[in-house]
Amino acid sequence: MRRGSLIGPMILIFLGLVFLLHNVRPDIRLMDWLETWWPALLIVWGVVRLLEIGVWYVRESSIPQRGITGGEWVLILVLVLIGTAVWGTQRLIRDHWGPVQFGMDEMFGENHDYDVPPSNIETDKAPHVIIDMARGNVRVTGTDGTGVKVGGRKSIRALDQAAADKANADSQLNVQKNGETITVSAHTDGVSDRARVSTDLEVSVPRGATLELRGQYGDFDVSDVAGEVSVNSDNAGVRAQNLDGRLRVETRKSDIIRATGIKGDVEVKGRGRDIELEDVQGQVTINGSFSGETMLRNVAKPVRFESSVTQLRMEKVPGELTVGLSTLVGENLSGHVFVKTQTKYIRLTDVTESLTIDGQSGDVEVNQTRGAMPRIDLRLRSGDVELALPSTPKCTLDISTNHGGITNDFLDDSRVKLDENDRNARLAATLGGPTEVKVAVERGNVTLRKSVPGVPEPPAVPAPATPKALKAPKAPHAPQAAPQKQFN
Repeated sequence: MRRGSLIGPMILIFLGLVFLLHNVRPDIRLMDWLETWWPALLIVWGVVRLLEIGVWYVRESSIPQRGITGGEWVLILVLVLIGTAVWGTQRLIRDHWGPVQFGMDEMFGENHDYDVPPSNIETDKAPHVIIDMARGNVRVTGTDGTGVKVGGRKSIRALDQAAADKANADSQLNVQKNGETITVSAHTDGVSDRARVSTDLEVSVPRGATLELRGQYGDFDVSDVAGEVSVNSDNAGVRAQNLDGRLRVETRKSDIIRATGIKGDVEVKGRGRDIELEDVQGQVTINGSFSGETMLRNVAKPVRFESSVTQLRMEKVPGELTVGLSTLVGENLSGHVFVKTQTKYIRLTDVTESLTIDGQSGDVEVNQTRGAMPRIDLRLRSGDVELALPSTPKCTLDISTNHGGITNDFLDDSRVKLDENDRNARLAATLGGPTEVKVAVERGNVTLRKSVPGVPEPPAVPAPATPKALKAPKAPHAPQAAPQKQFN
């Protein structure tokens, strides 16, 4: 009987898992994973074949002379071509090829540090500052002065000191002034491929300056600036604090974008992981693919969030909103709240005006603890819905499910009518108000319950009563003399 191999079934299992993951979690960027990890398939393939040959040897079975059949060699070649094509395409899209380096300095080189000669250029109170970086971190701070000051350190990884010295000479910082535009550039175009240069800068600018920050690889930290701040980078973490103007961020890859105390609008585009925005007085617009958590807290104007799988719109966020790969959690959201998503668990608490949810799959929880009821229009293709309303909601209810049941916690109210059979159910009620609450589920259960308000404050502990003053004890009576007996 012909001896079989585990490679074929494993390839089928792997392909099935890839397609299943794409269907269940379309927000996960499989192309990025394939670009980075496709060589691991060859390693797993080789390990499995070595284990098979070892088992055949122990069982004294015949061992193939070449170890791998001709058909497997063809499949390996196809896999290598596909993996290389994916890597090249992603590299072209993200980095426009850029310098492809396989230098020995990356593995065997050492770091050499150099000081960046300081620069000080006088300007007016509102200059336009452009900072263009190849690799390195930049910290920009607004001050009350009228000049732009630049300083920092440079780190060069090279095989020897001579190569590092030459790379330092070929990558000098360039600071130029053209009218009221100051340009700070740290390029490495003339540096040999045998060295890698990273420049970290500390820059102080007048508080009224506008900033234009560009980079290929490195973080940007900006604080105390009144003008508009624009960041455009291939790979950067961005942190901004206490800005009076507009903040615009566009990244192709980012681990964190954090902004606090922003008086103007905030606009974020591109790709990355986490976003944290807090105390924003302007409008927030987020458009792109971010695989981590997006957290918004205390946003005073409209919020717009759009990705390939999720759309969000609301007037403002006095509370908190967190959007993850598979979750969407919000509390104290104002105005009309619109949510359209494919696969997410949604939990929203206390929406003030109206709520519209259009979901493909995933459970949904809506909890209204306040007396005023918002208008609710909830449509879900697959998943369970839990709707928590105040004990005396003033609204009309229209709840239905085609393949599921309805659990009603308002059984003591005769105005609530529930009709159900083995496959579907519908609940209708008019509870003394014009506000409409509609829930339509294609496949799933619906639970209608009474909401639980926040935990009340514990009653104040009464102050202990002031003890009454003790009365002084009465003085004891003087002892009386015993009567003397008379003897006859």
